[in-house]
Amino acid sequence: MKLNVNSPGYVLVFAAVVSTVFTAGIMTLHAVSESAATASAQLYEQKSLVDVFKLGANRELGDREIRDLYEQSIRQLDIPLVDPQTGKAFNSSDPNASPLSPRTYVARNSGGTIIGYAVPVSGIGFWSRIDGYLAVTSDFSTVIGIVFTRHQETPGLGGRITEPRWRKQFEGLDITLPGADKPSIYIGGDKPTSDDSPRHGRYVDAITGATGTSSAVNRFLNRDIEAIRRAAREAGLLDNTK
Repeated sequence: MKLNVNSPGYVLVFAAVVSTVFTAGIMTLHAVSESAATASAQLYEQKSLVDVFKLGANRELGDREIRDLYEQSIRQLDIPLVDPQTGKAFNSSDPNASPLSPRTYVARNSGGTIIGYAVPVSGIGFWSRIDGYLAVTSDFSTVIGIVFTRHQETPGLGGRITEPRWRKQFEGLDITLPGADKPSIYIGGDKPTSDDSPRHGRYVDAITGATGTSSAVNRFLNRDIEAIRRAAREAGLLDNTK
């Protein structure tokens, strides 16, 4: 029997079949794309943490090496980390927390000894929000490294906050109690001229041509460092006398 392609029934059935096929195709493509995007974001996060903890021995790592180092050495901190003064949370220990919830990570060496903690830091830059991680030693006294995971600063100017050469200046900075009314670190301004200077061991050069970004990073890092240390004391990770 010859089909009547002009009949209303045929048109409706044909439209329904085409619609179903295309919808299924779009849903499949979306699922594949979403899965790939999630995997890419996860790898980027792992790479940032491996970087900030200095686990890659200053060499270029492949994706598999990054995942292995992360799985071997890094875990999310399993207790809440909250500043008792401001209420700002640096770690959510709720397993059902949103992926956007703040997370602090702890790194251990092969013997199980804690290398340090990577704590989320963030603030408003010159143009928009800047996010990153500040890695500190197990006693919260010294910076291991810093990495910025999201920003919209001007390429070639404020965008240089991601450059390894600039970030390297943070390694080894002293973030113990700086004294009354003194910042924990200094980004820009006068360089320390002696060991007696309050800037000694706490100074980083500002980015040339990006005073606004440098000042913004200086401001929110000092705010977060103070809050992180209070949160660490509250959580029992830091001696109250330090």
